[in-house]
Amino acid sequence: MTGRDLPGADATLSAGNFSDWLRAMRAALAGNAGMDVACGDCVGCCTSSYYIKVRAQDAAALQHIPAEDLLPETGADGTRLMGFDAAGHCPMFAGGGCSIYPHRPQTCRTYDCRIFTATGMTAGEKRVTINQRIARWRFEYANDTGRAEHRAVTAAANFLRQHPVRFPNGKVPSLPGDIAVLAVKAYTVFLGDVKDDRATAAALIEACRDFDAAKS
Repeated sequence: MTGRDLPGADATLSAGNFSDWLRAMRAALAGNAGMDVACGDCVGCCTSSYYIKVRAQDAAALQHIPAEDLLPETGADGTRLMGFDAAGHCPMFAGGGCSIYPHRPQTCRTYDCRIFTATGMTAGEKRVTINQRIARWRFEYANDTGRAEHRAVTAAANFLRQHPVRFPNGKVPSLPGDIAVLAVKAYTVFLGDVKDDRATAAALIEACRDFDAAKS
């Protein structure tokens, strides 16, 4: 099932110009900015049982998140995880919104459910509220370049899901969000002539490495 198969897909929302969105999303993933999303009254990302990465550089967030709301394990880079309550709500969600919005982690600043619309995916079976939102987004295109970019992003996501055996250890990330991020990082592979599966997988890996190297 794709986002457009879900109830509510007829009540469309403008996702904006695809090329503009794509460049903003890549800049956000590079750590240069957050995303400006027309969330309206949707709080799906705050109430859908997400673990939130809180990185060491999220100093303001760490000052405002109680220690008991962070899991005790710390990643090699100092990253902590913030969990959720029995209802699937972020512990910082209160009064219908984020209680630390000006100080929220970069993970929250970057999150944009339009990435699933861009890749032809849903956020996962249990994330009904987000999937309903994904179903409503519709991108616009100024020219054929935008359409080609969208096709390339979707093709990259499809390849990652359909050919895990071609990647190291025979697998790719299992979470839809992680697959979508990789597709946005490496979509350029599908703007040109696509070669055999093995060469395509190698090109995707190299494109992701180049993207990450450029942002560091």
